[in-house]
Amino acid sequence: MRVMIVTWGSDGDVRPYVSLGLGLKKAGHEVQLATQIGYQEFVTNYGIECITINWDIASSLPRILKFHPLDTIVLGSKQLYNGMLSELWRVCQDTEAIIFNPHSYPCYYIAEKLDIPCYAASVQPHHQTRAFPHPWVTNGKHLGSIYNLFSYPFFDQAFWQFIRHPINKWRKETLNLSPLTMWEGVVSRMQRQKLPLLYGYSSYFLPKPSEWIDDFIHVTGYWFLNTSKNWQPPDDLLSFLSAGTRPIYISKLWNKKKITKEILLKLPLLTGQRIIVQSLDDDFSDAKITDNLFHIKGSIPHEWLFPKMLAVVHHGGLGTVMSSLRAGVPMITLPVHSDNDHLFWALQVAQSGVGVSLISQKEQSSIECLADAIKTVTSDKNMKFRVMEISKQIQAEDGVQKAVDAFHKHMQYSS
Repeated sequence: MRVMIVTWGSDGDVRPYVSLGLGLKKAGHEVQLATQIGYQEFVTNYGIECITINWDIASSLPRILKFHPLDTIVLGSKQLYNGMLSELWRVCQDTEAIIFNPHSYPCYYIAEKLDIPCYAASVQPHHQTRAFPHPWVTNGKHLGSIYNLFSYPFFDQAFWQFIRHPINKWRKETLNLSPLTMWEGVVSRMQRQKLPLLYGYSSYFLPKPSEWIDDFIHVTGYWFLNTSKNWQPPDDLLSFLSAGTRPIYISKLWNKKKITKEILLKLPLLTGQRIIVQSLDDDFSDAKITDNLFHIKGSIPHEWLFPKMLAVVHHGGLGTVMSSLRAGVPMITLPVHSDNDHLFWALQVAQSGVGVSLISQKEQSSIECLADAIKTVTSDKNMKFRVMEISKQIQAEDGVQKAVDAFHKHMQYSS
């Protein structure tokens, strides 16, 4: 079967879907993945055909990914969706099934027009529950079960009011489909129609809520992508790792302004720990690197590095959360406040007892708070035990295979 996976966004919105595509390809399907051009080489290197989305995604990201629900009704929809709908319609031609991530939700209407099977695939929860809030309507703090329950219809309706005019115009003029009602919603309509949804995170970390009893909701486990198969660590990194105790990994990839060079140079003295810092720039080129501090510029496979760490400090993205848990190391999250998905996972890290989350601006700008958090995650025996128990469970599960099985299960229903 020809399967089109449509996904775009950051690394965390592309890498797991490549892994899912590899699982479907292994099962005998012909797989294509549509995403922004910046990931074309990455996708094709894994043997999956990449269809590039020729749309200026970067200029639209601030309004889509930094979504503020109360602003959506007054924002101009024509500017936001200029080119997006026509591109999704183009890339979804000549396929027999569509799998789409949340940012690519108009594919749901395309599948309706083409009368082909369709699957939503997400690394964030979207079904209503009292257990946790909607990932994009949270401040990173526990606000109670009532807030959690109503955060889902609130987001869905606010978002629908924002996009229903361009969606209905497109449905009528391009898809030749009837317009949808004022209170239709996006996710709520998918749920009423029992659209299969594959959740690519582990229920051992975020348990499946009791309200999710429908058999079209699948929490499969994370779709890990092995990037270290042909990767060789540099000699100086190996020398640093072998020269002393296990270090603390700190990522500056999202937190360039919050985790400064000055803070990092002081942390070994304040915590008594060795530090490995990863960034995309050369801001350490003029710093004296000691036996207690090592700088990595660019990417490095988490599955290779994290098992060698004592703890991990990062931005709160699900991919890094799951990699830390699989490696059996506690974590500290410093979420980027304009990205509520990170705030959501930071909340889950804190509530599940596998790490510490620094949420407020005061906490994130204080070297003392970061040092205290490092001392906590490296000394708390209950936290270490909790992380190791989850690690064993995550290592034993196969999220990709479970997702492929769910794909086949619902394919039988639709045939």
